[in-house]
Formats: sequence, C-alpha cells, structure tokens
Amino acid sequence: MDNLTHSLFGLTAARTPLGRSGRGTTVALLLASNAPDIDIVTTVGGAASYLHWHRGPTHGPLGIVGLAFVCALIARGIATWRQKPTDAPPGTLVSLWLVAMVGVLCHVLMDLPTSYGTRPFSPFSYTWFAEDWMPIVDVYLLAILGGGLLLTRRAARGGVDLRARNAALALVLMLANYGVRAVSHHQALASAPSVFAALPPRCASAVPEGSWIDWWPRPTAKTPRDASSER
Repeated sequence: MDNLTHSLFGLTAARTPLGRSGRGTTVALLLASNAPDIDIVTTVGGAASYLHWHRGPTHGPLGIVGLAFVCALIARGIATWRQKPTDAPPGTLVSLWLVAMVGVLCHVLMDLPTSYGTRPFSPFSYTWFAEDWMPIVDVYLLAILGGGLLLTRRAARGGVDLRARNAALALVLMLANYGVRAVSHHQALASAPSVFAALPPRCASAVPEGSWIDWWPRPTAKTPRDASSER
C-alpha cells in the first residue's frame, strides 16, 4: 500500500476507541501506520539493497514491537512538549506503545493482499506471502478513508459522536472493498480456464489450487537428473 493510504488509515483509527488511550494517540497511530516503510533508508546502498530489505524485518515481529516503541516515545514526547495547563495528561508510554503496535500490525496486514506481498516473519523467515487482491494505490480505498475523515470534522451533534460513527463506517466500507476484491479475484481464477480455453500446466512448485495465500520461494520438485547428481 502507498503511504497516503496508510496515513489516512492511521488517522481514521485514531477516531475509533483506540483514540481513548490519551493525548498523543493520533500521532502514535499516524507514525506507526507508516513506520515499517522506514526500510527506504536502505536505498543508500543502491536499488539492489532496497529490494533485498524491502518489506523485510521492519514488517516482521521485531519490527512491529520495536518500531511501535519508537513511535510511542516520539508521540509521548510531542504530547508532553506541547502540553498546556488546561490539557489532559498524555497517554502512558505503555498505552501508546500498545496502540502503536496495532498501527504497525495493520500496516503489515494492508501490504499482504497486494501482488508485491510482504515477509511477516522476517528476520526469522524470509518467505514472502501475498494475495493479489489490491493494487498498490487503490482509488476506492483512498476515497473511503479520505471521505470518512472529511465527515468527521464535526466532533458531535445531538449527543452523537459523529467522529467515531463515521470512522466505524469508513472501516466497514474498507473491509467491504477488500471482500469484493477477494471474491472477484477468486471468480476470475475460477473462470479463466473456460475463457481462455486452455491454460499452460501449473508449475510443480506452485501453491495448490484453492489456496488463498501465495508464498515463495518454494522447494521445486527434483528431476531425475537432480537425483543422479546427488548419487
């Protein structure tokens, strides 16, 4: 996913019950929703270095915990620095850390349903996982999240918290968008053989038919020549 979408998601999440974690929550979620893409710094080593590390450890378990902690520290520091006598106290470091972990985790989950995929278990396993449901930039997702934020400018009306209600509606529409794309993708694969009459045989190392998640690299089937070389 592109960083604009990640940012809009973080701002939307801050208008859900996650935002009750105290001052600094919005900053924590905004930073956390983009933090895994800090791997762009590896471009200093060249394009090959970036491709090697992109969506690697920063998108894995250590990245989720470590980057969330850094985001929480920054968010709490900003909230403390800008605090006024009439402001509520900043959220605790632990609460902001937990909220930031949600933000980083959602970033990884949003990268998973793209054709590029991600490596959610790195550095323990560098296997890629992907599901080709979403483009990197989805105009529908941008419209849903952006529109939801525009509708949350009014904090409340008639005793109803419109910010939370509209944020919840945006997240429901977001899930519906993912669901429609997933079903469409599955139907396209199912109808492809009849549309194209004949398809080439599947590779020996391909994911079994019916699998919702693709992954690579996979061990390839050995040929007789491979076996003879071992002997």
